[in-house]
Amino acid sequence: MRDRIAQLLDRLSPAERKVGDWVLADPAAVTTGTLAGIARGAGVSEPTVIRFCRSLGLEGFAELRLALARAEGGAAPPPRRIGPATPVAEAAGAVCDSALATLAELRRGLDPAAIERAALAVVRAARIEVWGLGASAAAAEALAHGLFRIGRGVVARHDPHLQAMAAATLDGEAVALCLSRSGLTRELVEVAQLAAAAGATVVAITRPGTPLAAAATLLIPCAVAEEAGLHAPMATRLAQLVLGDALAVAAALLSPPAAAERLSRMQAALQARRLPP
Repeated sequence: MRDRIAQLLDRLSPAERKVGDWVLADPAAVTTGTLAGIARGAGVSEPTVIRFCRSLGLEGFAELRLALARAEGGAAPPPRRIGPATPVAEAAGAVCDSALATLAELRRGLDPAAIERAALAVVRAARIEVWGLGASAAAAEALAHGLFRIGRGVVARHDPHLQAMAAATLDGEAVALCLSRSGLTRELVEVAQLAAAAGATVVAITRPGTPLAAAATLLIPCAVAEEAGLHAPMATRLAQLVLGDALAVAAALLSPPAAAERLSRMQAALQARRLPP
């Protein structure tokens, strides 16, 4: 990365060259700095720093920080804490940094065997219920959408009363997928217990060691650090979405050829509903 910057210096504007010189002088400081701090250090405006990044073929300052961290042989920089004093111009980059840190943490704690066991249960199921409450409802809806292409009888429910009624009608050929950030929500724990008592396979995507994890037949661990507060990104929701995608992909890989034929029919039905250009 430093060689790339050095080769580009002569082709930059005078203001962008100042940024390049500053970065080359102390690349490690960039990996922990802010856009405003780099601009002050180089004696230029923040938009100039962004233009410098784009001259390197990067999207923006957050990508420059990551590229320099990798070039220096270190880990990705820790995400910046977002608070009331965070400049709005830096907020999007800070959210991206937080998402990358969340995904790295999720990858380190990934349990591929648990995902494979859950995918096998999904492929064999005659009915798939996907349950989430509150912030987990959106992730549950996304997971149901992913499984609808390959599973049978897939439905997402966000109302605890409907979840309870559905749980009471399950049997040994059904799978109930329960998503929860904390694993402590009483209503979801109760419907998971009810589904398990009915003979269904209960898969929980939640924190280990929680009541929901204990009530589940299979656990896909989802334990990532998440800050509280008005300005904090929703790290757990991102982790739930990724684990849901991983489960859907695993189920697709294990599905029989008939699943691909079913998807082709769905795509044909959608294509028939589209207006001509």
